[in-house]
Amino acid sequence: MPRRGDNIHKRKDNRWEGRYIAARDEAGKAIYKSLYGKTYAEVKTKMQSCNIAANTKSVTMPLTVWVEEYLRAHESKIKIGTYKVYERYLNNHIKPFFGSVGLQKVSRDMLQAFVNSMKALAPSTIKGIFAFLRETLKAAERKDYIIPIRFDIELPKTKRSEPQVFTRDEQRKIEQALCIGENPNEVGVLICLYTGLRIGEVCGLKWDDVDLENEVLHVRRTVQRLTIDGKSVLKELPPKSETSQRKIPIPACLSEKLKEVKAQSESDYVLNTENHVMDTRTFQNLYKKILKRAKVRYANAHTMRHTFSVRALELGFDIKTLSEILGHADATVTLRIYAHSLDEHKRKSMALFAKIM
Repeated sequence: MPRRGDNIHKRKDNRWEGRYIAARDEAGKAIYKSLYGKTYAEVKTKMQSCNIAANTKSVTMPLTVWVEEYLRAHESKIKIGTYKVYERYLNNHIKPFFGSVGLQKVSRDMLQAFVNSMKALAPSTIKGIFAFLRETLKAAERKDYIIPIRFDIELPKTKRSEPQVFTRDEQRKIEQALCIGENPNEVGVLICLYTGLRIGEVCGLKWDDVDLENEVLHVRRTVQRLTIDGKSVLKELPPKSETSQRKIPIPACLSEKLKEVKAQSESDYVLNTENHVMDTRTFQNLYKKILKRAKVRYANAHTMRHTFSVRALELGFDIKTLSEILGHADATVTLRIYAHSLDEHKRKSMALFAKIM
């Protein structure tokens, strides 16, 4: 029986037959039906006329069930922290809005209404929730469970705000306060200010990650507090992304301080005198006490990372080098976050032309 494509073939009785997916059972298995005609063109026309029904009849399940199944099927491929975020998206936002709405009934207008219903949330959170839902719906499309949906949804615009940064005077006061501190764990603040490590990364830092001889620090893990089975649990996880697993040269001033701390340490971890990882909450409380001692205004702990980045730009770091030290996915992320600081950096760079004129 010669085939002519589109799952159409000529039968022994000289009729043409076209097979199509009429529906799917609860397990997602295709249920086929056939169309007949005297010519290939006739069957092709019939197939086209019922194209939507032929290829996109969905499993009769609610959208929320499909999203849950998608999440479960991909659990092994998703980092535990990300998985927990997606679970919250599903339980706190997707389920309450869509309820028992069938997967097949989801439309662009319904998706827009969903986005609009979350206007009280931060724009970045709304975008994250929608991106997750869109991926699950695209997966349903790839399985021919639903017809393609238009995703040209109007999302809230993210307001770009300048990252908080300590002034040079504030940074000097913080460093002076560290000099009179007696807690060896306070070195964590110095590490953040001079390497740009994230809080979770500095809490997970082990002495094996710190090569003081060659003055290089390796970022190999992060610490994150997760809610698992209703309980808050501290977890050591791989870094945020592949680029977050990185190697950072240690400035000489920091290297000397780390040598002092290591000489007194009996722990595998750089922070904590006991042999276990430091809780990120404990580190944040320590950081607050240092600011108070230094008489410096409070700014969240991530400000140390921003301060490192801006100081680096002030010193003339190129954006590619800074991006790699920070562990950003690519330099465009760094450019977006530090656009304002880069303006000043560009002005100073262009001023150098005055020396040759």
